[in-house]
Amino acid sequence: MPQKDILYIVAGDEMQKLFAEKFPGQETVPFREDFSKGTREGFAFDENFIAERAAFWGVPEEEYAEKMSGIIELDLSRDLTLVFGEDDCCRANLAFLLGYLKERGYRGRIRVRIVDEYDLTVLREYTADQ
Repeated sequence: MPQKDILYIVAGDEMQKLFAEKFPGQETVPFREDFSKGTREGFAFDENFIAERAAFWGVPEEEYAEKMSGIIELDLSRDLTLVFGEDDCCRANLAFLLGYLKERGYRGRIRVRIVDEYDLTVLREYTADQ
């Protein structure tokens, strides 16, 4: 059951929509990427990283930065719950996000929920080591 004081990072816009329907009023940030495709260096959203990923997806850098703004501007003072599915995209994104949070110096508690992406049934839940 979601808690009001936790920020939920969910795997993409569709899961965010489903989450909002199932748990109205919960604060969520969508993770809009697919790090299972293409190359990437490191975990920082610096100018080079944004330029590389924007070029890979064939979009302007400003568009890519806007797409990822919720993650780039993430409030690192909050407890986080990462809600992802089990497919390759979600696994790659979860690994990236955990590396990104560690690189940014996040020291809070991170709960990971692996869910069925069609109804959000929790398949596994654990606390990620930081």
